[in-house]
Amino acid sequence: MTQPHITFILNPAAGRGKAQHIYTALRSALEHSTLNYTFHLTTGPDHATALAREASAGSSIVVAIGGDGTVNEVASGLIGANASLAVMSEGSGNDFARIIDAPNDIQGLLSRIQNPAIATFDAGLIAMTHADGTTTVKNFFNSVGLGFDAAVAKKVSSIRWLRGIPLYLSALLHTLVGYRPHFLTVHCNNEQWQKNYFLLCIGNGKWEGGGFMLTPHAVPDDGKFEVCGVTGDSILKVLPILPSVMTGTHLGKRYIESFDTTAMTVQSSIGFPVHGDGEIFGLRVILAEISINPAALKVVVPHRQ
Repeated sequence: MTQPHITFILNPAAGRGKAQHIYTALRSALEHSTLNYTFHLTTGPDHATALAREASAGSSIVVAIGGDGTVNEVASGLIGANASLAVMSEGSGNDFARIIDAPNDIQGLLSRIQNPAIATFDAGLIAMTHADGTTTVKNFFNSVGLGFDAAVAKKVSSIRWLRGIPLYLSALLHTLVGYRPHFLTVHCNNEQWQKNYFLLCIGNGKWEGGGFMLTPHAVPDDGKFEVCGVTGDSILKVLPILPSVMTGTHLGKRYIESFDTTAMTVQSSIGFPVHGDGEIFGLRVILAEISINPAALKVVVPHRQ
């Protein structure tokens, strides 16, 4: 019987370079294992997607070693493939890793992939028209954020000395200064409305921004998104709500909207920032068309107790 092949894809820049520190130890552990494997380092944007797509033809598992951006790229190369995504948590946010309780140590990773349990997750798709007339299409697997959380994600990319919740809290506080809500036209669930939004988060998973529970009831395999909208025209009105977002206790409070959907469109004549899985997808998007791709991705998950 042929031993299954596993491909490892490591982003050395993930986690402010943290992932690079485990490279030698991981390679040593693999060389002393009985695994049939290939190992790749990424060299730039979208490289992980190309590597994963190529690996999907001959590997049973493709391992993303990095943060949410690395996971997004690797998963994008595995949509519709027979190969399953595994994750080693080595990034700054690690929100997707929380969903599957991904290991952050080498032995934990090897144990999981040598005795894998496989689940099937949904994927999100966002088609964007930008203010300059260009269009882009991106996949997402954890969340897409429009407005404030996207502006925070942009700030995160410029802060090099922090990780995890401290990183995102620092970026959040810096972004609050001078931030203005966006007037958006939303079409969803056969209804259309217009109002000021501080942010809109479309969640396939519970967490974003390094651990904020904006969509606490989102499940990645139920065929729908949970949407959280924070409305209003003043930061001062919204500010008292923000601490409750960390624990998912904000739902039902004033200025908070929450609903489920499988598709929605968001428009603005001025343009708004968009992030997907913590990566900036656009800074002046005038039209975002969001849809779900059910059961699109195989994922290595913990065994049920």
